[in-house]
Amino acid sequence: MPRLSVILPVRNGERTIARAVTSTCRALPADAELVIFDDGSTDSTPTLLRSFESASVRVITSPVSVGVATALNMLIDRTDSEFIARMDADDVTLTGRFGYQRRAISPGAAVNFTTVLEWRPDSRRVSPAAPLPISARAFPYHLLMTNPVSHPTLFAKRAALVRVGGYRQVPAEDYDLWLRLASEGIGIRRLAIPTLLYRMHPQQVTSSLEWRHASWTDRTVAAAFGRLSDMLLGRPFSRLVSLGFDATVGPQEVERTLADFAARLESAIADLPPWDRRILMRRLAGRCEAVRAMGRTDESGATVPQP
Repeated sequence: MPRLSVILPVRNGERTIARAVTSTCRALPADAELVIFDDGSTDSTPTLLRSFESASVRVITSPVSVGVATALNMLIDRTDSEFIARMDADDVTLTGRFGYQRRAISPGAAVNFTTVLEWRPDSRRVSPAAPLPISARAFPYHLLMTNPVSHPTLFAKRAALVRVGGYRQVPAEDYDLWLRLASEGIGIRRLAIPTLLYRMHPQQVTSSLEWRHASWTDRTVAAAFGRLSDMLLGRPFSRLVSLGFDATVGPQEVERTLADFAARLESAIADLPPWDRRILMRRLAGRCEAVRAMGRTDESGATVPQP
């Protein structure tokens, strides 16, 4: 039985899947496997995947698309390893990734992520992110303001993912899972060293304003956020970004909510190391300003982009 299963869902990924699979296989430890879910692809992806099948690469095929959350849960159900790692069909795994992340698993952090190198193939440009780690103690507070990690860098103990029921069918299935993990007291951290070339392109789902609005207003994710904020801050809050476009909430109520959130957060993190506190308060300031900017217009009448 492999100790690690790297799970990779793909749909119509003929342009990028070969490099994603090849780079992942090169980084696989001897006791690991790559398991790919072909989510009803209608291009040449199925043919490409068959050429990769081997003792360490398995392919599961669905004749119709079931969506990413269901595909990921099926991948988890069809594997039995101690550890689960994620990979996407359009990214590139860097050498040494899985050993580095497995060594970082500990009783206090059953889940970890890493930073990434943002990769824009059209311009042949790679942009390194600041190599800033996030400790297991600070991570839940970061989740109250944003999703601070890239989903395909996930490395986790299977038991942690199973404990919270895996992925759910929501617009931000990854963020929703992190919220539930944190609410269960499962330690999560972000490691400093990048392990992935993360492809940036205009067609990314998360760059769509429609997708963002769906994520911000989803009741299931809102409930998960409320549970975590109640646990950490002593009161269930709505996601801060939802304040910026909720027409029923006036400017004064927005300011009162932001002030209450900030006061509770500052009190809750008072015993964290100074570095963690500074980063969190800086992130909070940026998030509050973004919320205030939503709906404003500049001198030309153009709407300020939403976070």
